[in-house]
Amino acid sequence: MQNSIKFVVILLATLLFLWLVWGFWPLGNTVSLFLSALAIVIAGVAWYWRFKQQQHSKILEKQVSTMLPPASYQQAIVLVCGQSEALFPNGLTHRETSQAWYVSITSPAMLLDVTQTVVETAPVQLGQLSVLFAVLPEQLVLQETLTQEMLNWRRAISESRSKAGVHLPFWVSLYLSPIQQTDPYAKYRHEERPWLTLLNHQREFQVEQNGSLVQPLSEWVQQFFTSEHQQLHTMLSFDYLLDWLQQVFTPQLTVEQAGVRKLVPSAWAIQFIPITSVENNSWQQFITRRTGLAPLTSTQNVPLLPLPDILLTRLHHDISLNRYERLMGAVGIICGLFLVGALSGSYHNNRQLVRHVGEDTARFIQLSDTPLAPKLVTYQQLQTDAVQLSHWQREGVPTGYSLALYQGSYLLPHLHVLLSSWAPPAPPAPVIVQEASEMVSLDSLSLFDVGQYTLKPSATKVLIDALIHIRAKSGWLIVVSGYTDNTGNPVNNQKLSLQRAESVRDWMIQTSDIAPSCFAVQGNGQANPIASNNTAEGRAKNRRVEIRLMPQVDACQASNE
Repeated sequence: MQNSIKFVVILLATLLFLWLVWGFWPLGNTVSLFLSALAIVIAGVAWYWRFKQQQHSKILEKQVSTMLPPASYQQAIVLVCGQSEALFPNGLTHRETSQAWYVSITSPAMLLDVTQTVVETAPVQLGQLSVLFAVLPEQLVLQETLTQEMLNWRRAISESRSKAGVHLPFWVSLYLSPIQQTDPYAKYRHEERPWLTLLNHQREFQVEQNGSLVQPLSEWVQQFFTSEHQQLHTMLSFDYLLDWLQQVFTPQLTVEQAGVRKLVPSAWAIQFIPITSVENNSWQQFITRRTGLAPLTSTQNVPLLPLPDILLTRLHHDISLNRYERLMGAVGIICGLFLVGALSGSYHNNRQLVRHVGEDTARFIQLSDTPLAPKLVTYQQLQTDAVQLSHWQREGVPTGYSLALYQGSYLLPHLHVLLSSWAPPAPPAPVIVQEASEMVSLDSLSLFDVGQYTLKPSATKVLIDALIHIRAKSGWLIVVSGYTDNTGNPVNNQKLSLQRAESVRDWMIQTSDIAPSCFAVQGNGQANPIASNNTAEGRAKNRRVEIRLMPQVDACQASNE
């Protein structure tokens, strides 16, 4: 389920990025295609990596599922590292007490696998997880072996914290045989033996028994031991143990190592209980160097070493978000980044729109009517801007200009006022003649959009072909006539046909060297159909622009001057 959600997050991030590229950022087709392909490749690699990780997680889950508690388990979960075999004899993989579930971790690699399994299968239990390092000085032999093992454990614990995403509490339990020849704690059952505990904010070890705080060690020794000799012997022996920790064990946790963080235990738990000693162990070597005497060897006489439940309630876990909350946070960040990118793109596009219309407006205001052509071109550009903004107002604003940043609604009224304040000079009065020498008929739909009189970009080729067949000459008038079908209002049809004829005439004047005096325009509307208006094919033929050469005395004299 967790991996499925991550797959959905990857897909969401990819789709939002593609939306940004194609909907909001004006990058051009080439750059947009490249970024889209790159995003899809990255998403595919991430998806494949998550899929392989999911397969690996399933294998790990099968291997360690018997060691971990069920997902509904509410108590503490303790991963026991170090010399954990002594706490889990006879192949035990876990031990359960009234307060916790202890898991035997026999290698650094196993610690990483178990942590990964908890992360993938029961992330809600991360707040119950801690790492306990078990130390038995009487079963440590070589200092070099201890150093290398501690380095590996430190690296594994650091990586486990990274996998878990939380700072897992790290604490230490130490087991040592009583230093006296006779066990002073023999009267207690092994689960009732006192614990010497120390939290990282305390200065002196405390003695706890049956889960209750008794008193500081110095006071407890005076009450527990009746003779001063026993008190002195106990405190001196405990000082030796602290020296061993400071000189032999603790440096293995805190000495700086390349690429490995130091470990500072948040709590210590020490218990004196008979432990089977190995020959020439680390504790024995240390005592011999300090005193010249060898400590007594012992044999473990308890079936299971007690577990330090007494400290569980005082371990400080990180107050952090659980796995699902962090996942939802990641989704929120992705959506937030998308929103920032979309707003940035929309802001840029609207800024460009305002600048473009502003430049057209300023150019139109600055130009005079003489010469007329530049003013007319700018006027037509303003018409194009107004048509586009009107279309967006009717049909909807493009995505790249939206998100409440669209400025076209403020620009359009200004354009309308500006366009209504000026009109091109009226062309010479047309001379209508009856006799025709040459005629070219053009389909209106190839020149104009439906109901429009602005020439389409694709009309240029059609008009050039027509211009080739029309040659201005003295004594002949070029008559441009517009026609429509009989659909719609006759008055509007007549006006539209005239506007279309004027558009064709204006284009020919701007494109060629023919003088304006060579032209006359007519708007015939739906009159003079050349086909039946009862069929779509006939109506299409009637929507036309005709260009004729008509004889006219004194016409087109400018072309010969």
